[in-house]
Formats: sequence, structure tokens, C-alpha cells
Amino acid sequence: MHTETIVRRDPYEKLSLKEKIGYGMGDAGSGMIWSVLALYLTWFYTDVYGLDAGLVGTLFLVIRVFDAFSDPAMGAICDRTRTRWGKFRPWLLWMAVPFGLCAVLMFTTPDLSMNGKIIYAWITYLIMSLIYTAINIPYCSVGGVITLNQKERMGCLSWRFFLNGLATLIISSSILPLTDWLGNGDRASGFQMTMMIMGGAATLMFLFCFSSIKERVVSIKENESLIKDLKDIARNDQWLLMISITFLNVFPAFIRGGVTIYYATYVMKESVGFITFFMALGVACNMLGSVIAKPLTDRFDKVVLFRVINIILGLLSLALWFIDPTSLTPLLSLFIVINILHLIQSGPILWAMMSDVDDYGDWKFGKRLTGISFAGNLFMLKMGLAVAGAIVAWILAYTGYVANKPEQNPQTINGIIMMFSLLPMASYFISAFMVRYFKLNNTFLEKIKSDLAKRELEKGRNLPQELKDVPVV
Repeated sequence: MHTETIVRRDPYEKLSLKEKIGYGMGDAGSGMIWSVLALYLTWFYTDVYGLDAGLVGTLFLVIRVFDAFSDPAMGAICDRTRTRWGKFRPWLLWMAVPFGLCAVLMFTTPDLSMNGKIIYAWITYLIMSLIYTAINIPYCSVGGVITLNQKERMGCLSWRFFLNGLATLIISSSILPLTDWLGNGDRASGFQMTMMIMGGAATLMFLFCFSSIKERVVSIKENESLIKDLKDIARNDQWLLMISITFLNVFPAFIRGGVTIYYATYVMKESVGFITFFMALGVACNMLGSVIAKPLTDRFDKVVLFRVINIILGLLSLALWFIDPTSLTPLLSLFIVINILHLIQSGPILWAMMSDVDDYGDWKFGKRLTGISFAGNLFMLKMGLAVAGAIVAWILAYTGYVANKPEQNPQTINGIIMMFSLLPMASYFISAFMVRYFKLNNTFLEKIKSDLAKRELEKGRNLPQELKDVPVV
């Protein structure tokens, strides 16, 4: 049993600037919250909310068990959604407000006993994880049906990661000063009020995204079971490889991002002002990387480019282990180059490869499982954040970290430096090795595009009139 694919508009047409920006605004909305979780949540739990570091690590990892069920379920729901707005767009509308609201609840610190605080942290983190699934699987999936044109797709992704970087830059440069100002020195209260602003902005960005984009390719899916969908997607060898590569490429950014505030505070011994600058610098470099990605992929095969950049990032991360943290010039130089290169390969290129895998599945098996496909990648992205956050918290606990203590012991300092350098290095090198087996290079993709176009033309001739006339909304 196969999926009937209906082309609502020419899937290879040139997209308007408004639609590209609108698509990017969705990831900017996600970034307004996700970047706070990636950069500050571990520190917020340990140094503001007062939870034990070891317990925080366990929290991050255990909640991912729920994602193992919720992510594919959400992907299957998306693939079966039928509305006048399409399959994926309506979820951006329905989940925008809950997403912003839950962000506020996560960073609210009620006056509870320690057990009460632990329960509150578990419940709010779980709810946020489920809502994030419900809005981001549709968002990631819709990128695969806006266009089948590889260059237009890369243009969308470049805008996506540039605007996400802009949102993250706002967060990284303002979150600590804003929490101090709004809370009048009380960071717990300041975080809550700050997240009201960020949550409201995220909601508006998702609503703008919903109103700006179109789904051009719609799969009319037969009522098959989730188990059948999972079996079908598991036949796609490139999808299985892609979800593994996804984890390996987001893990370095999450573990380095999660430990950066500890590295700057306890290893570099810098002030809050420098920490804000240091984090903002990394994000600004990420933005530059997202802009550079498209001209590079226009010139070079993105799979080859992806592998080369991973090797270079592994070498640069190794160099961080040997750098004197107090020698700012070489440290900042390495930090800048790493952050530029990382976003080139883990941003537009990685997500374009994810969409290519979905096209490959349609080409090889005659079945487009966009929701399930991107659910697997989003699950691995969240696993990267969870594993990185757990490792940061566990190593801090194991090495005897004491929250807010100016002088940490040598074991803790070495652990922080290792997480900042050697663990990302290992992940980059493994990724570079695995991508050797990813076969969807530019030449192969041209064949897939040609074959799919011929197939859709033939289907269009044979479709009933009522399916040919599916409206664009």
C-alpha cells in the first residue's frame, strides 16, 4: 500500500522572500526557548533553583524515555492530519500559545520543599518536552513539503538558521542582565519575568510562520498503523544513518553550550559581563555560519563538505584542550572558528540532508513518511540535549562541584575543560567517519528529483479530478 502524493503547486517554483523569512521565524520562535534550555537550564536548576547536580542529570535523561514514544506518535499524527491548512501547518497554530506558556512555568520557582521542587521540575520539564514535540515535529516536517527544489530548500534553511541564531543571540546577550534587572537582584523572580517576554515572543513568531508558508506537496496517506509506518521507515537505510549523524552533530554544541557558563565562571574566572559577551560571540559566529552555508553548498557537494568540516572541527576541539584558558587571543580565535564551522554543517547542511532522506524514501519505496522521518531526527536532537545535559550534571556531581563557590577543586576544573574540548572532539570524528556511508550526494539527488518529477506527472494524469483540485490555503 502506497501513499498518493498530490502537488498543490509546482514544488520546484521559486519561493518568495516573505515565505523564506516566515519559515525561518518558526525556528526563531523555537530558539527563543530552546536556547535558554540549552545554555542555561542546567545552571538554573543547580545554581538558581538549588537542585542537586546529579539529580538534574538523571532528570534530563529519564524524560527522554517518554520521547521514545511521543515523538514517533506525533510524527504519525502529523502524517494523518487533514485540514484546509495542510498536515503540518495547523500544529504551529494550535501549539503556539501552550509552548510560550510552558516556558514560563519551567522557569517559575514556587516556594516548595526540596521534594516539592523536584516533583515540580520533573512535571514542567516533561510537559515542555511533550509540547516541544507537538510543535517542532510539524515545523521540521513542513520544510520538506514547502519545496522539492534543492536550492530553494537550502535558501529556506539558511534563513531558518540565521533567524534562529538572531533569536539565540538575543537570549545569550540579554538573559543574565535582564533577569538581574527585572528581578532586582533576585534571579529566580527575574527568570520568571524574563521568560514571560521570551515566551510571548516565541508564540508570535510561530503564528507569523503559520500565516506565511504553504504546503505544496501533500501525501494522501492510507490508514496504516504506526507499527507499519515504523517498519517502513526502518527499511530506509539512509534514515537510520541520518538519525545517528544527527545525534553526533548536535551533541558537541549542546555539551559545550551547557558547560560554557561554568567554563567562563570557574576556569576563565570571568565576570557576568564577559560571560554574556562570550556566549553572544558564539551565537553571532553561528549566525555567520548559517549565512556562509548556502554559497558553499552552491559550489561544493554538501556531503563532502559536511565530512571535511567535521574533521576540522574535531581537530580544533582537540586544540582547545591544550589552550591556556587565560590566554584570551588564541582561545577566542579557536572559539570563533569552531562556532562558524559548526553551524555550517549542523545547521542548513544537516537539515537539508534530513529532507533528502525523506525524498529518498519516497523515491525508493513509493511512500513519503515526512512526519515519522523528522520525528526520528527531532528525537535524536532532544537526546543530544538530554545526554549532554546529563553528562555535564553528572561530571560536575562526580568531581565534587559546589554551586556558587568561587574556587572549585582541580578535578572539577579538569572535568569542565574536558567537556568543553575532548568530548565534542570525539563526536565530530565519529560523525566524519559515519558520513562516508551517506550516499545522497548531489549527483544521486538529481536522479531522485528527475524520477520523482516523472512519477508525479504520471500520477497527476491518473488522479481523480477532486484530487487534482486540492486548494492551496
